Amino acid sequence: MRPLCFALLVGSLSATPTLAQVSGTAFEDRNGNGIQDAGEPGLPGVQIEVFGTRDAGGAFDQTASSTAAGDWSAAPGNGCYLVLPADPTGWRLTQTRNESYVKSTPGYVHPVGRARLAKLDLGIANLKTGAFRYASMGDSIARNFNACTFPAAFTYTNQVRARLQCTAPAAVMTADNTAVLGEDTDDLLTNDGAADGNNVFAQIQRQPDLITLSIIGNDMKDIDPPTGSQTEINAAVGEMIDSRQNLQEILSAFASEIPGADVTLNTLYDNLAYNCYTGTSTAFHRQWFPVLNQMLRDLAWGQTRRFSTNEVGVEFAHEDQQAACFGFDGQICRDLFGLDRIHPTDSGYTVVREKVWEADGGVNLGPKDALARTAITADYGFLRRVRRIYPSTWEARSGASITDPTAAFSETDGGAPAGIALGSAAQEVRFAGFPDWWDEIAIVKVLAGVRYRTSGTVGDDFYRIEASINDQFRPPAGFNYTPTSWNFFTPIVGSGGPDAAFPNVELLVRPNVAAYREVSATLTKNAVLAGGAGEYSWPALTHADLATTTFRVAAAPKAATPGNDAYQVQLDAAWLDLYGYEKPRPPEVSDLRLTRLGDGTVLASFAPLSGAQRYNVYQGHLDTLRAGGLDHGAGALCAAPTSDAGGGRLQASVSAPQQVASATYWLVTAHVSDVESPSGTATGGAELDRAQSTCH
Repeated sequence: MRPLCFALLVGSLSATPTLAQVSGTAFEDRNGNGIQDAGEPGLPGVQIEVFGTRDAGGAFDQTASSTAAGDWSAAPGNGCYLVLPADPTGWRLTQTRNESYVKSTPGYVHPVGRARLAKLDLGIANLKTGAFRYASMGDSIARNFNACTFPAAFTYTNQVRARLQCTAPAAVMTADNTAVLGEDTDDLLTNDGAADGNNVFAQIQRQPDLITLSIIGNDMKDIDPPTGSQTEINAAVGEMIDSRQNLQEILSAFASEIPGADVTLNTLYDNLAYNCYTGTSTAFHRQWFPVLNQMLRDLAWGQTRRFSTNEVGVEFAHEDQQAACFGFDGQICRDLFGLDRIHPTDSGYTVVREKVWEADGGVNLGPKDALARTAITADYGFLRRVRRIYPSTWEARSGASITDPTAAFSETDGGAPAGIALGSAAQEVRFAGFPDWWDEIAIVKVLAGVRYRTSGTVGDDFYRIEASINDQFRPPAGFNYTPTSWNFFTPIVGSGGPDAAFPNVELLVRPNVAAYREVSATLTKNAVLAGGAGEYSWPALTHADLATTTFRVAAAPKAATPGNDAYQVQLDAAWLDLYGYEKPRPPEVSDLRLTRLGDGTVLASFAPLSGAQRYNVYQGHLDTLRAGGLDHGAGALCAAPTSDAGGGRLQASVSAPQQVASATYWLVTAHVSDVESPSGTATGGAELDRAQSTCH
């Protein structure tokens, strides 16, 4: 095999390039929407590589840092390129823009809409090896099916592969075009052997460099509630929840078992949600399509290695909850016999091609571009992982047993695990007690993660690992799903499992895990639809949600076999990664003075703190304070009423019944921008036990 040769161009990126260029801004995406909004600062020092082949001049490979304002640019000239912005340490690329651009936006032109570039984290490095294996998996969308013109199978996949070949002409390309009509998530978890490449197990064996996955449409096919009854809706949503479990297991297996592969997940879903203006939409699909698409984005973003989504949906005609229509028209097949109302037309598949290429970080400049563009804007937003937090409580239920449970509370114990033994019934172990006092953290996204292995042999008495923000992992009996009330748990490990239609589905891709494996998923809440709004909003978790979040390792037997498999799930740690930003903490409240009145009331006066929204009064015991701790949590007077104490001071009145018995120290704290000031500091200025600050 000939080695792939490339030229390294040194020097700074031109601020005013004269050749065809790609440029943009790297920025702190404080709301995670992929767009640089007002107040979101640029990120300096982000390393951005542009790699490819020029139409004139050969290979191009240039890397430089973003400026102090986050700006960057490269001017390679016409050609085919991949753009790779490296995640700064502790940061993660946010999702590309989704419903942010619609056809009324200037420059929104078929087939590209507006550029929404993601990236392949490993794609450039894999192309440089000189060999590249590209797997196109899933269902009829990946296979280019439609009943209108019957295009050649895998047309858009082959076109994307041709662009990769144009980017790296010397690389030897191998295609695994395995998508099958009618496939769904259950099929991908059925081990059909290596001959059927359209499953997780075959791809683990083949170890491709890039996987494009179009899947979930067929899970939802033919389940549209025919009469619209709530019973039918519940069954349909149950299938969606099952497919989410399946996809989490599929994607997490790709992340851990194919470490050299990038994955691009299709968010087209199916097109029964569209009726702009000649389509066939239904209320169910119109209401649930945005929920399902957001679910796919969260699944892709939440893996231990962030995967990209191609965000096709918005380019097609999209009908919102108020029947307003957006996107391009006429992209869905409307065959004469009414057999196909969900697949893209040839023109629609051209849109798919462009979005998959953008999800790869692909850029064509000049004649090879679909619009012959010679200037493309590629902005990249990043979210910072502000803090990782751990549980502090545990509980074994229904006969499950656990050894050394507190080992799951930390990653600094040398890998010591909590050993969990589960039977074949409803046995489980729960972990909770996550801290909620880091109120200076503005939460945008939360990832729930575990590091675990197994000992012994897992046979057919399997296990699941899940998280819930309210300790309720399944809906109560008789519950009726709605688009804004359905999301009771987040799957982390373990699929939906076998059922009557798919008896051979594997609950776990890898049940026996000898070495520690890390798995993560985006922890989410239900969507919100404000009165009169056309689109859902997706609220971030609150600190109160963190306080009630629970993980569970639960038995999930496949067969009613006697006895239990002799295995343990050994949990090294469970955690929540908080992504967002930090607000400044106010200083301590100073000059506290106490005056006891004749009726026992204590007046606590203090110097007001600028910008304070409210004040809290805490009481505790001196011996605890001398030992370096605080015990004032039980004696908190939160949002205490204050009055003018004269001399520019404020005071709070604490009646005798409100006082803690034998209290020997008092503290006053303030909230500025909903962030509480320190509740006491030790010698050297270190803050004392923040867990005692119960008024946040």
